[in-house]
Amino acid sequence: MKILLINPPKYEEKLYTLRDEICFQDVKYVPFPLRLAQVASVLKHVSDIQVIDANALELGWGELEEQMPECDAVIFQSAAGLITHDMKVADIAKRKFGKNVKTILIETVLAPIYPERMLEDFMNLDIIVRGQPEVIIPDIVKNMRSNLKDIKGIAFKDAHGKIVTTGFADIVSSLDELPFMAYDLFPMDRYSIGYLDLPFHEKLVPGIRIRTTRDCPYACPFCIIGSSKWRGYDRKWKAMSLERALSELEYVVDKYKIHGFFFWDETFTLDQSRAEKICDGIIKKNLNLEWRCLTRIDCINQRLLEKMAEAGCRLIEYGIESGDPSVRKDMHKNFSNQEAIDVIKQTKDAGIKANCDLIVGMPWDDKNTLHRTFELAKKLDADNIHLAMAFPYPKTQLYDIAERENLLNVDDIYNLMIKERVRVGAHAVMRTRSLSSDELDKIWKKMRNRINRYYIFKNVIKRPSIIRDILRKRGFPAILKGMRMLLKNT
Repeated sequence: MKILLINPPKYEEKLYTLRDEICFQDVKYVPFPLRLAQVASVLKHVSDIQVIDANALELGWGELEEQMPECDAVIFQSAAGLITHDMKVADIAKRKFGKNVKTILIETVLAPIYPERMLEDFMNLDIIVRGQPEVIIPDIVKNMRSNLKDIKGIAFKDAHGKIVTTGFADIVSSLDELPFMAYDLFPMDRYSIGYLDLPFHEKLVPGIRIRTTRDCPYACPFCIIGSSKWRGYDRKWKAMSLERALSELEYVVDKYKIHGFFFWDETFTLDQSRAEKICDGIIKKNLNLEWRCLTRIDCINQRLLEKMAEAGCRLIEYGIESGDPSVRKDMHKNFSNQEAIDVIKQTKDAGIKANCDLIVGMPWDDKNTLHRTFELAKKLDADNIHLAMAFPYPKTQLYDIAERENLLNVDDIYNLMIKERVRVGAHAVMRTRSLSSDELDKIWKKMRNRINRYYIFKNVIKRPSIIRDILRKRGFPAILKGMRMLLKNT
């Protein structure tokens, strides 16, 4: 059986496309497609497999078609907001290899929830993965020419064109059982990670994204994790053993001379003792890493931060979400504003950059709660503030609340997400209990402008040494960009 795995071409000409997110992002760094790499690793013993990462190799659609070798199945990944773009992979496969080639989609947000609609809308798509790809796809490959009905965790079109969905697939119980990702099949010299090292400047270093834990027990209402087994989550946190995690890091360093890592764990420091031991291992093995991660304010401490810095941590992304304690509690973030302020200070004191994520537009938000969010954003004194608009992903607690209380202002969330990127730079698609969508949009834009102006003035204009560093790394245009942002009318 000949299998071809494809990461489709990038969406934005000047940037690269990150598809392993709840929706796609345009990024400066070249993201390693870890889902495809893990699938490739578990297929090696059952199939003849090849990989084309058109995103990393900067291939256009014509170049991709030319390079696609003859195969029995094409497996490709996508993300919400990018599905129409990426579905060209299936179109090309059918055109080039005929109707008998199987086209298989990996996508986390929409496809598992609306498989019938997606298979009806895209005629050249044959199979949708609903669950963890590394569990389900080997079964598809082994049974592709027999009875797909026996495979758990898929939706497909049968010989008569009828759409069939099967039951829940198993979820990986031990991450140590997974082989190393199939690095040898990917262009490892192309990948990078990025982290903020100065205002307006993202430092890029050769690196990959890697995942040493999975799932999250908190089940925040806006998050797809824990929302549905069809997406491959069960809210049971799983972690690689220290030996397994460190051995894969060491392998990548030794084999590919890559020292940059983006830990794609949902909450890297959920087990703070484990995180500290991983740092100890990185230091002891002298891996000389530069890395970043995601975690929570209530899952970290000063000693761990100092250890992380010593082990090469350069940036931490914290989900703080709101400046109103009652709102934050409804979002399963049970820490005080002062605790958040203290942790960000400890992070910066340790020499690690801090990015803070905040959300506007949860059902319980009003003008007062959003004002408190703005005030906290200033007091955090973070290196970067990301202020996002709440979005009700289907089958999340947020979506259920919005639907039940008639807060949505779109008739068809599926149709919206097929066509639009809904996470970054989006508009309000739901109202709160006290604010309209239009009011939310205006408040959101005003808050973003005011936060940006505050941080530019505090962290750039008042610090001549920072201006010199920006000029050295980014040049005068970056200073002009900051000044325009500072002077922009709210």
